[in-house]
Amino acid sequence: MSASPLLEFIAREHPAFVHIPIGLVAVLPLAMLASFHPRHGKVLAGTSFFLAVIGWLGSTIALFSGLVWGRQINLISPSGFLPVVVNEKQVLQKILQIHILAAMAGFLIGGVCVFMLWRVWRRDFGAGSEHRHAGRRFWERGVGAPALLVGFLWLGCWAFSGKLGGVMVFGNEETNKAAAEADRAKRDDVEAELPIRALDYASLEPAETAPVRSKAHGDRWRRVWVSASGIDAYKAGKPLPPGAYAVMSTFTDEKGKPSTEPGPLYMKETKADGTTAFAFYWGRVPTELQKDFGNQDFVYWRSPDAKLATCLGCHEKGGPTAK
Repeated sequence: MSASPLLEFIAREHPAFVHIPIGLVAVLPLAMLASFHPRHGKVLAGTSFFLAVIGWLGSTIALFSGLVWGRQINLISPSGFLPVVVNEKQVLQKILQIHILAAMAGFLIGGVCVFMLWRVWRRDFGAGSEHRHAGRRFWERGVGAPALLVGFLWLGCWAFSGKLGGVMVFGNEETNKAAAEADRAKRDDVEAELPIRALDYASLEPAETAPVRSKAHGDRWRRVWVSASGIDAYKAGKPLPPGAYAVMSTFTDEKGKPSTEPGPLYMKETKADGTTAFAFYWGRVPTELQKDFGNQDFVYWRSPDAKLATCLGCHEKGGPTAK
C-alpha cells in the first residue's frame, strides 16, 4: 500500500536521522575517557550517560526510517525486516543485509551501554551518594573500564554500518560492477519491460476447462495455462520441471460470475537450475485499487522483487502449483 506523507518523509530523511545518533555515539567514548580524570570524573560520567541516552533514543527513529525506506525502494518486502538474497548477483541486498544487522547489533549493545551508564549515574548522583572518584583505582574511576569497552563496541558497530550505508549511496567497485552487469542483463532480457510469454498465455495448454474463483488471488476468477513440458506435472500435482512455466489469467467478479474486466497475470516458472521464479503483471490497475500498488496504474514485478515474497512464501509452504 502507498505510504502516508509522514512515512514518506521519515523514509526519505533516513540519511539525516542517522547522523545525529552516530555523531553523539562518536563523541561518547571521548566523554567516557575524560570521566577518568580525578577532578571532573563525576560530571563527565553524567555527561556520558545523557549523550548515550539521547543517541540511543535517536537511533530508534533512524532504524525505523531505514526500514521504511528499504520497503519503499523494494529492497525489503512489505512485511519483512531484512532483504531476501537469492543469488550472488544481489550485491546491494547483501550489503543492506549486513548494514541492518550491524545497526541492530549496535542498537542492542547501545542499550547495554546505556544501562551501565545509568547505574554509574545513579551511584554518583543518587540520593545520599558521596562517592569520590579520586580514591578509586584508575579503571574504576568515572564510568569504569567495562562501560568504556562497551561504548567502543557500540561505536564500532555503527561505524561499520555507516560505512556500508555510504557504499550503498555512493557505490564502490563491487556495487558499480554489479550495476553494470544488471544493465547489460536488462538490455539482453527480452522480458525486462513486458512478460511476453505470460501475455501469450492463450498459446499454452489449458489446465482447466473453465475459470474458477480463487480467494488467494483477490477473490478473482482465474484460469491456469501451462507450457507443454509442464502440463502433465501440473495436473499430477507435481513441481514443474526445469524450463516449464504456468500462467494464471484472472478476471474480476461480477455478481458471482467472471466479468469482462481483466485482472492481473501471474506467472510461475522453474528455471534451468531448479529455482522458482514468479512474475506479476497488471497492464491497467483500476483507479480504486491503485492505492494498493503505490499509486501506480501499471505494475510489473519479477523475482527477486521483494513484493513477490508473499507468492514465494505461499508456494514454499506446499501450496498447489499455481493456485
